Amino acid sequence: MKPYYLLTEDRRVMHRVTLSGKEVTEPFQSLPPISVISVSNTTPQQYMDWFIKPRPIISDDMKNILAMYQPHMECKRIDLVDHQQRSQYTYWAFTPPSLDCLSSDAEFYPDGRLKKLVLNREKIKRDHFFTIFGIMEPYHIISLDAAESLLRRGMSGFILEDVMISDGGTHESTLG
Repeated sequence: MKPYYLLTEDRRVMHRVTLSGKEVTEPFQSLPPISVISVSNTTPQQYMDWFIKPRPIISDDMKNILAMYQPHMECKRIDLVDHQQRSQYTYWAFTPPSLDCLSSDAEFYPDGRLKKLVLNREKIKRDHFFTIFGIMEPYHIISLDAAESLLRRGMSGFILEDVMISDGGTHESTLG
């Protein structure tokens, strides 16, 4: 059985590009098909492939890889333009499928936040990149196959965290 991982932002990366403007705070449905955001005082090393705040966006390369595994994921283009450096980078706002895949073994805090993440393998089916329906947190889950593709191609800006999987009453941890 193949494992799944929580895709989180790598907070060890210093001096990331800071995104601002209405394009990064608008709901996905309100975004135009193409947006342009000006950035300044940047270097190429500050452009990661995965940004989670203020809105999840992925680089063009990362989008192309994820599209092989999740071909019907909705995306809208966001160009980051640095006029001082005369550079432009293409990113994508995205909405992966939202699956109702929590196990009955998942636990919540009294305020509704998720305390213990446990996924039900039978409800995941064959999805490779998705969010979890019915929780407050915007968790992004990725399959081993898709995660390996990202890592083989040197994608950056994220960390993979182990996700517990429930399969008919049994639990398995995805990391050995």
